[in-house]
Amino acid sequence: MTKSNFTQEVLNDIHDFLKQTSKIFANERDFQMNLAVYLKSTKHYDVNVEYRVSSEIISSLLDPAIARRCTYYPWLQAKSDNPQEMYVDIVVSNGQEFVPVELKYKKREEMGSVVLFGQKMGKGIILKDDSAQDLGRYSFWKDVRRLEFLAQSFDNVKNGIAILVTNDASYKTDSCTETQSKNFAIGDGSETYHKDTNCCWPFNPLDAKSYKSYPSFKLAFEKEVIWNEYTNSGIIFHCAEVVI
Repeated sequence: MTKSNFTQEVLNDIHDFLKQTSKIFANERDFQMNLAVYLKSTKHYDVNVEYRVSSEIISSLLDPAIARRCTYYPWLQAKSDNPQEMYVDIVVSNGQEFVPVELKYKKREEMGSVVLFGQKMGKGIILKDDSAQDLGRYSFWKDVRRLEFLAQSFDNVKNGIAILVTNDASYKTDSCTETQSKNFAIGDGSETYHKDTNCCWPFNPLDAKSYKSYPSFKLAFEKEVIWNEYTNSGIIFHCAEVVI
């Protein structure tokens, strides 16, 4: 995917943030808000968090009578066949171009020194375990497909950026081939990983809830995953990125 100059600028700033930060984020929202504040304060971008694209707008974009480039959006509401609304983690704009950024922050348990309100509280759990790596992989590629949808639907969205940050090295492997997430591998241990378009989630056809929650889907194009690492407070974090 060809990156616009503005997309590359935003991506470089995200890299700088991850390299410079000394904060151990408690969860994904903590990561999201700290990154948004950094992007706003560093370059004075127009930055929005939880940028809403309503179900009604998504339906209109899928209307074959007016649809242009967009193809399909398989995620439906639990009690209807209407599309799920979309909340984009961060949208960065320079006034002419908009770059939607989706974040994933997946943790395994880490012990360390706990500091609360500036006071050292001794050794304890500083990162809680998320587990469910299969759902984590699915959610990452779901973000990528949703960013494709936005780029296909809006002229002012040239690219999107999907970022996964994790201290769980199992995400950086294709050893999930025997699990239900085998078609959602993010990495194979190398710096660059190429993902095909097929994202097929196995499900019980009698379990309608499972199908609606985790439908199979295809990416518009094959994707290149770039892996990087950085260390924060002695913890190694692996960072995967996909530019749409």
